[in-house]
Amino acid sequence: MDSEEKDKYDLVRAFPRDLNKDVRQVLDIIPQESHLTFSYFEELRLSEETLYIPSRIYYDEPSQSQISSLTDNQQTILYTLYTRHHNGYVREKNVMNAIAKATECSWITAYLMLIIGEYVEEILQVIHQNRSLLNADFIKTFVRENPKLYRTIQSRVVSYWNCYYRWKYPKPEQYVGFQVLAHLNRLLR
Repeated sequence: MDSEEKDKYDLVRAFPRDLNKDVRQVLDIIPQESHLTFSYFEELRLSEETLYIPSRIYYDEPSQSQISSLTDNQQTILYTLYTRHHNGYVREKNVMNAIAKATECSWITAYLMLIIGEYVEEILQVIHQNRSLLNADFIKTFVRENPKLYRTIQSRVVSYWNCYYRWKYPKPEQYVGFQVLAHLNRLLR
């Protein structure tokens, strides 16, 4: 699918179907000022439903007044979607906002799991510092429904450590990515 063919409303598939109305409300306020929209989707299962979460989105953030016009649930959807933003600072800010609701919303877990397999240490620190907000049941469901993706996430942590952080953290257990994985593995027991 070329970027010109993509429509921001395709992102409705990045969330469970029961959120469609709220997701559309969120998508209504997202500015689409350039031809850059979003990159390919990561397909995963969540509570026996298939979600298509974008690898990256390229939309500017809505204004604060637009965000304030959304319900709490819609704001959570927005924050969660923007954890996929191409700018790491925007991702980090939105991870901080989204993780606050991670104990309540299983779909946030899917987004956080994808982030764990990414390379930005500061964002992994946010997840690690807020690990008590990760819901063990949601993590278990995610891993049970997506075992191959979970192995890929684990492999990515190893690869990013080896490529970018091995010199800084010669012992794997010093690297926050491994610390987050260790926490997840404890939750999975």
